[in-house]
Amino acid sequence: MTNGNDDSVNDLITKHLAGETTASEQKALFTWINEHPENKRHFDQFRKAFDLTERHFKIPSTDIDLDIDEEWAHFTESIGEDDKVRRLSPPGIWLRIAATVLILVVAGAALYNYLKADHTVFETAENKTTISLPDGSEVILNGYTTLSFDPDFGKENRTIFLEGEAFFNVQHDANKPFIILTDNTKVQVLGTSFNVIAYDSVSEVEVIVETGKVSMQTRDGRENVDLAAGQKGIYSKTKQALITTVNDDVNYRAWSTRHIVFAETDLRSVIETLRRTYHADIRLPANVPETCILTVTFDNQSLESVLKVLERTLNIRYTIQGNKVHITEAGC
Repeated sequence: MTNGNDDSVNDLITKHLAGETTASEQKALFTWINEHPENKRHFDQFRKAFDLTERHFKIPSTDIDLDIDEEWAHFTESIGEDDKVRRLSPPGIWLRIAATVLILVVAGAALYNYLKADHTVFETAENKTTISLPDGSEVILNGYTTLSFDPDFGKENRTIFLEGEAFFNVQHDANKPFIILTDNTKVQVLGTSFNVIAYDSVSEVEVIVETGKVSMQTRDGRENVDLAAGQKGIYSKTKQALITTVNDDVNYRAWSTRHIVFAETDLRSVIETLRRTYHADIRLPANVPETCILTVTFDNQSLESVLKVLERTLNIRYTIQGNKVHITEAGC
Protein backbone atom coordinates (compact mmCIF):
# COMPACT_ATOMS: atom_id res chain seq x y z
CA MET A 1 0.00 0.00 0.00
CA THR A 2 1.16 3.49 -0.71
CA ASN A 3 -1.13 6.42 -0.02
CA GLY A 4 -4.76 7.37 0.51
CA ASN A 5 -5.31 7.86 -3.24
CA ASP A 6 -4.35 4.24 -3.92
CA ASP A 7 -7.48 2.16 -4.56
CA SER A 8 -5.99 -0.78 -2.66
CA VAL A 9 -5.80 1.37 0.49
CA ASN A 10 -9.39 2.57 0.23
CA ASP A 11 -10.50 -0.97 -0.57
CA LEU A 12 -8.80 -2.28 2.57
CA ILE A 13 -10.25 0.52 4.71
CA THR A 14 -13.69 -0.33 3.33
CA LYS A 15 -13.25 -4.01 4.22
CA HIS A 16 -12.09 -3.02 7.73
CA LEU A 17 -15.14 -0.81 8.30
CA ALA A 18 -17.39 -3.61 7.08
CA GLY A 19 -15.71 -6.11 9.43
CA GLU A 20 -14.44 -8.31 6.60
CA THR A 21 -10.65 -8.04 6.93
CA THR A 22 -8.46 -11.01 7.72
CA ALA A 23 -5.84 -10.85 10.49
CA SER A 24 -3.08 -10.21 7.94
CA GLU A 25 -5.10 -7.45 6.27
CA GLN A 26 -5.79 -5.83 9.64
CA LYS A 27 -2.07 -5.86 10.42
CA ALA A 28 -1.22 -4.35 7.04
CA LEU A 29 -3.81 -1.60 7.50
CA PHE A 30 -2.64 -0.63 10.99
CA THR A 31 0.97 -0.62 9.77
CA TRP A 32 0.00 1.77 6.97
CA ILE A 33 -1.98 4.03 9.34
CA ASN A 34 0.99 4.37 11.68
CA GLU A 35 3.47 5.13 8.90
CA HIS A 36 2.48 8.79 8.55
CA PRO A 37 0.04 11.27 10.18
CA GLU A 38 -1.51 11.92 6.76
CA ASN A 39 -2.40 8.23 6.51
CA LYS A 40 -4.24 8.36 9.83
CA ARG A 41 -6.03 11.56 8.77
CA HIS A 42 -7.23 9.86 5.57
CA PHE A 43 -8.42 6.81 7.52
CA ASP A 44 -10.22 8.98 10.09
CA GLN A 45 -12.07 10.91 7.37
CA PHE A 46 -13.17 7.70 5.69
CA ARG A 47 -14.28 6.16 9.01
CA LYS A 48 -16.24 9.23 10.11
CA ALA A 49 -18.10 9.33 6.80
CA PHE A 50 -18.92 5.65 7.22
CA ASP A 51 -20.16 6.26 10.76
CA LEU A 52 -22.38 9.08 9.53
CA THR A 53 -24.09 6.81 7.02
CA GLU A 54 -24.49 3.97 9.49
CA ARG A 55 -25.84 6.22 12.23
CA HIS A 56 -27.97 8.70 10.32
CA PHE A 57 -29.05 7.37 6.92
CA LYS A 58 -32.44 6.83 8.53
CA ILE A 59 -33.10 10.60 8.17
CA PRO A 60 -36.59 11.00 6.60
CA SER A 61 -36.60 11.15 2.81
CA THR A 62 -38.22 14.58 2.96
CA ASP A 63 -34.97 15.92 4.40
CA ILE A 64 -32.68 14.43 1.74
CA ASP A 65 -33.88 14.01 -1.83
CA LEU A 66 -31.39 11.29 -2.75
CA ASP A 67 -31.99 8.06 -4.69
CA ILE A 68 -29.16 5.75 -3.60
CA ASP A 69 -29.62 3.30 -6.49
CA GLU A 70 -29.70 6.07 -9.08
CA GLU A 71 -26.69 7.91 -7.61
CA TRP A 72 -24.72 4.67 -7.28
CA ALA A 73 -25.44 3.83 -10.92
CA HIS A 74 -24.18 7.26 -12.00
CA PHE A 75 -21.13 6.88 -9.80
CA THR A 76 -20.12 3.40 -11.02
CA GLU A 77 -20.71 4.45 -14.63
CA SER A 78 -18.43 7.46 -14.23
CA ILE A 79 -15.51 5.57 -12.71
CA GLY A 80 -15.84 2.13 -14.29
CA GLU A 81 -17.23 -0.27 -11.69
CA ASP A 82 -15.11 -3.25 -12.73
CA ASP A 83 -11.92 -1.33 -12.06
CA LYS A 84 -12.80 0.77 -9.01
CA VAL A 85 -15.56 -0.88 -6.98
CA ARG A 86 -15.24 -4.05 -4.99
CA ARG A 87 -18.66 -5.48 -4.16
CA LEU A 88 -19.06 -6.99 -0.72
CA SER A 89 -21.63 -9.32 0.77
CA PRO A 90 -24.06 -9.58 2.42
CA PRO A 91 -26.25 -6.89 0.76
CA GLY A 92 -26.58 -4.88 3.99
CA ILE A 93 -22.84 -4.32 4.09
CA TRP A 94 -22.80 -3.38 0.40
CA LEU A 95 -25.46 -0.74 0.98
CA ARG A 96 -23.51 0.78 3.84
CA ILE A 97 -20.32 0.89 1.76
CA ALA A 98 -22.24 2.34 -1.20
CA ALA A 99 -23.69 5.00 1.08
CA THR A 100 -20.21 5.76 2.39
CA VAL A 101 -18.81 6.26 -1.10
CA LEU A 102 -21.78 8.46 -1.94
CA ILE A 103 -21.10 10.57 1.12
CA LEU A 104 -17.44 10.87 0.20
CA VAL A 105 -17.90 11.51 -3.50
CA VAL A 106 -21.38 12.49 -4.66
CA ALA A 107 -23.62 13.17 -1.66
CA GLY A 108 -22.36 16.48 -0.41
CA ALA A 109 -25.91 17.69 0.10
CA ALA A 110 -26.68 14.75 2.38
CA LEU A 111 -23.56 15.36 4.42
CA TYR A 112 -24.53 19.02 4.75
CA ASN A 113 -27.88 18.02 6.22
CA TYR A 114 -26.15 15.70 8.67
CA LEU A 115 -23.77 18.35 9.83
CA LYS A 116 -26.46 20.95 10.40
CA ALA A 117 -28.44 18.49 12.58
CA ASP A 118 -26.79 20.03 15.66
CA HIS A 119 -24.85 16.98 16.76
CA THR A 120 -22.86 17.71 19.89
CA VAL A 121 -19.15 16.92 19.64
CA PHE A 122 -16.50 17.16 22.35
CA GLU A 123 -12.84 16.93 21.36
CA THR A 124 -9.81 17.18 23.63
CA ALA A 125 -6.20 18.00 22.84
CA GLU A 126 -3.48 16.80 25.21
CA ASN A 127 -5.41 17.61 28.39
CA LYS A 128 -8.32 15.78 30.02
CA THR A 129 -11.69 17.43 30.52
CA THR A 130 -14.90 16.64 32.41
CA ILE A 131 -18.32 17.03 30.80
CA SER A 132 -21.90 16.55 32.00
CA LEU A 133 -24.32 14.89 29.58
CA PRO A 134 -27.98 15.93 29.25
CA ASP A 135 -29.12 12.85 31.22
CA GLY A 136 -26.95 13.82 34.23
CA SER A 137 -24.19 11.32 33.51
CA GLU A 138 -20.62 12.55 33.96
CA VAL A 139 -17.75 11.74 31.62
CA ILE A 140 -14.03 12.44 32.01
CA LEU A 141 -12.36 12.54 28.59
CA ASN A 142 -8.70 11.68 28.26
CA GLY A 143 -6.43 13.60 25.89
CA TYR A 144 -6.94 13.22 22.13
CA THR A 145 -10.48 11.90 22.59
CA THR A 146 -13.68 12.61 20.66
CA LEU A 147 -17.18 12.05 22.04
CA SER A 148 -20.37 12.86 20.13
CA PHE A 149 -24.11 12.34 20.32
CA ASP A 150 -27.19 13.41 18.38
CA PRO A 151 -29.98 15.80 19.43
CA ASP A 152 -32.19 12.93 20.64
CA PHE A 153 -29.75 11.96 23.41
CA GLY A 154 -31.59 11.71 26.71
CA LYS A 155 -34.99 11.92 24.99
CA GLU A 156 -35.34 8.93 22.68
CA ASN A 157 -31.97 7.31 23.34
CA ARG A 158 -28.74 7.52 25.33
CA THR A 159 -26.30 6.58 22.59
CA ILE A 160 -22.88 8.20 22.21
CA PHE A 161 -19.92 7.64 19.93
CA LEU A 162 -16.40 7.46 21.34
CA GLU A 163 -12.92 7.55 19.88
CA GLY A 164 -10.19 7.68 22.54
CA GLU A 165 -10.47 7.07 26.27
CA ALA A 166 -13.07 8.12 28.82
CA PHE A 167 -14.30 7.29 32.31
CA PHE A 168 -18.09 7.18 32.65
CA ASN A 169 -20.28 7.66 35.70
CA VAL A 170 -23.69 6.85 34.23
CA GLN A 171 -27.01 7.86 35.76
CA HIS A 172 -29.41 4.93 36.13
CA ASP A 173 -32.37 4.81 33.73
CA ALA A 174 -34.04 1.43 33.31
CA ASN A 175 -36.04 2.65 30.31
CA LYS A 176 -33.11 4.03 28.35
CA PRO A 177 -29.93 1.94 28.29
CA PHE A 178 -26.72 3.96 28.00
CA ILE A 179 -24.88 2.80 24.85
CA ILE A 180 -21.32 3.61 23.79
CA LEU A 181 -20.37 2.82 20.20
CA THR A 182 -16.74 2.57 19.06
CA ASP A 183 -15.42 1.44 15.70
CA ASN A 184 -15.41 -2.18 16.84
CA THR A 185 -17.56 -2.55 19.94
CA LYS A 186 -20.83 -1.69 21.61
CA VAL A 187 -20.98 -1.15 25.37
CA GLN A 188 -24.38 -1.07 27.08
CA VAL A 189 -25.30 -0.26 30.69
CA LEU A 190 -28.24 0.99 32.72
CA GLY A 191 -26.20 2.88 35.31
CA THR A 192 -22.67 2.25 36.53
CA SER A 193 -19.07 3.53 36.36
CA PHE A 194 -16.41 2.20 34.02
CA ASN A 195 -13.45 3.12 31.82
CA VAL A 196 -13.30 2.70 28.03
CA ILE A 197 -10.14 2.78 25.90
CA ALA A 198 -10.85 2.92 22.17
CA TYR A 199 -8.10 4.83 20.37
CA ASP A 200 -7.87 4.17 16.63
CA SER A 201 -4.10 3.82 16.92
CA VAL A 202 -4.31 1.08 19.59
CA SER A 203 -4.84 -2.55 18.60
CA GLU A 204 -7.31 -3.29 21.42
CA VAL A 205 -10.51 -1.85 22.86
CA GLU A 206 -10.70 -2.15 26.66
CA VAL A 207 -13.59 -1.75 29.08
CA ILE A 208 -12.78 -1.80 32.81
CA VAL A 209 -15.72 -1.85 35.22
CA GLU A 210 -15.43 0.00 38.53
CA THR A 211 -19.00 -0.41 39.81
CA GLY A 212 -22.12 -2.21 38.56
CA LYS A 213 -22.34 -4.37 35.45
CA VAL A 214 -21.59 -3.71 31.79
CA SER A 215 -22.44 -5.57 28.61
CA MET A 216 -19.73 -5.46 25.95
CA GLN A 217 -20.18 -6.85 22.47
CA THR A 218 -18.73 -6.62 18.98
CA ARG A 219 -20.47 -4.19 16.63
CA ASP A 220 -21.71 -7.08 14.49
CA GLY A 221 -23.20 -8.75 17.59
CA ARG A 222 -21.35 -12.04 17.09
CA GLU A 223 -19.66 -11.96 20.51
CA ASN A 224 -20.86 -10.66 23.84
CA VAL A 225 -19.49 -10.63 27.41
CA ASP A 226 -20.98 -9.40 30.68
CA LEU A 227 -18.55 -7.60 32.95
CA ALA A 228 -18.86 -7.04 36.71
CA ALA A 229 -16.90 -4.70 38.99
CA GLY A 230 -13.18 -5.49 38.88
CA GLN A 231 -13.34 -7.14 35.47
CA LYS A 232 -11.93 -6.09 32.11
CA GLY A 233 -13.24 -6.81 28.63
CA ILE A 234 -10.72 -6.75 25.79
CA TYR A 235 -11.50 -6.73 22.07
CA SER A 236 -8.53 -7.54 19.83
CA LYS A 237 -8.81 -5.74 16.49
CA THR A 238 -6.28 -8.05 14.85
CA LYS A 239 -7.77 -11.31 16.15
CA GLN A 240 -11.31 -9.92 16.06
CA ALA A 241 -11.95 -11.66 19.37
CA LEU A 242 -13.49 -10.60 22.67
CA ILE A 243 -12.24 -11.89 26.04
CA THR A 244 -12.83 -11.28 29.75
CA THR A 245 -10.18 -11.05 32.44
CA VAL A 246 -9.61 -9.69 35.93
CA ASN A 247 -8.36 -6.10 36.00
CA ASP A 248 -5.04 -6.16 37.85
CA ASP A 249 -3.94 -2.67 36.79
CA VAL A 250 -4.37 -0.43 39.84
CA ASN A 251 -3.34 2.56 37.72
CA TYR A 252 -5.94 2.24 34.97
CA ARG A 253 -7.49 5.57 36.03
CA ALA A 254 -4.22 7.37 36.70
CA TRP A 255 -4.73 9.49 33.57
CA SER A 256 -7.81 11.07 35.21
CA THR A 257 -6.88 10.99 38.91
CA ARG A 258 -3.09 11.50 38.68
CA HIS A 259 -2.91 9.00 41.58
CA ILE A 260 -0.23 6.44 40.72
CA VAL A 261 0.78 3.49 42.85
CA PHE A 262 3.87 1.36 42.21
CA ALA A 263 4.47 -1.65 44.48
CA GLU A 264 7.70 -3.47 43.61
CA THR A 265 7.07 -2.58 39.97
CA ASP A 266 9.78 -3.06 37.36
CA LEU A 267 11.01 0.03 35.53
CA ARG A 268 9.61 -0.98 32.15
CA SER A 269 6.12 -1.29 33.63
CA VAL A 270 6.59 2.02 35.43
CA ILE A 271 7.48 3.76 32.17
CA GLU A 272 4.50 2.23 30.36
CA THR A 273 2.17 3.62 33.04
CA LEU A 274 3.81 7.06 32.80
CA ARG A 275 3.43 7.04 29.02
CA ARG A 276 -0.31 6.42 29.29
CA THR A 277 -0.83 8.81 32.19
CA TYR A 278 1.02 11.81 30.77
CA HIS A 279 0.75 11.13 27.01
CA ALA A 280 4.53 11.26 26.92
CA ASP A 281 6.95 9.69 24.49
CA ILE A 282 9.38 8.06 26.94
CA ARG A 283 12.27 5.96 25.60
CA LEU A 284 14.22 3.43 27.64
CA PRO A 285 17.65 1.96 26.95
CA ALA A 286 17.63 -1.70 25.91
CA ASN A 287 19.76 -2.91 28.80
CA VAL A 288 17.56 -1.98 31.77
CA PRO A 289 18.66 -4.08 34.80
CA GLU A 290 16.06 -6.41 36.32
CA THR A 291 16.96 -4.87 39.68
CA CYS A 292 15.19 -1.62 38.68
CA ILE A 293 12.20 -2.04 41.01
CA LEU A 294 10.11 0.84 42.34
CA THR A 295 7.75 1.16 45.33
CA VAL A 296 6.24 4.62 45.63
CA THR A 297 2.96 6.54 45.40
CA PHE A 298 2.45 9.76 43.43
CA ASP A 299 -0.46 12.15 43.97
CA ASN A 300 -1.21 14.73 41.32
CA GLN A 301 2.44 15.32 40.46
CA SER A 302 3.87 16.53 37.18
CA LEU A 303 5.83 14.19 34.93
CA GLU A 304 9.01 16.13 35.64
CA SER A 305 8.45 15.72 39.39
CA VAL A 306 7.97 11.97 38.92
CA LEU A 307 11.15 11.74 36.86
CA LYS A 308 13.07 13.52 39.59
CA VAL A 309 11.98 10.82 42.03
CA LEU A 310 13.11 8.10 39.60
CA GLU A 311 16.41 9.91 39.22
CA ARG A 312 17.01 9.79 42.98
CA THR A 313 15.69 6.29 43.67
CA LEU A 314 16.75 4.35 40.56
CA ASN A 315 19.75 6.41 39.47
CA ILE A 316 18.33 7.10 36.05
CA ARG A 317 19.66 9.81 33.74
CA TYR A 318 17.37 11.47 31.23
CA THR A 319 16.75 14.40 28.90
CA ILE A 320 13.44 16.18 28.27
CA GLN A 321 12.28 18.07 25.20
CA GLY A 322 8.58 18.85 25.16
CA ASN A 323 6.72 15.60 25.75
CA LYS A 324 9.70 13.52 24.64
CA VAL A 325 11.78 11.94 27.40
CA HIS A 326 14.92 9.95 26.64
CA ILE A 327 16.21 7.90 29.56
CA THR A 328 19.87 7.47 28.73
CA GLU A 329 20.93 5.43 31.74
CA ALA A 330 19.34 3.29 34.47
CA GLY A 331 21.87 2.44 37.19
CA CYS A 332 19.59 0.94 39.87
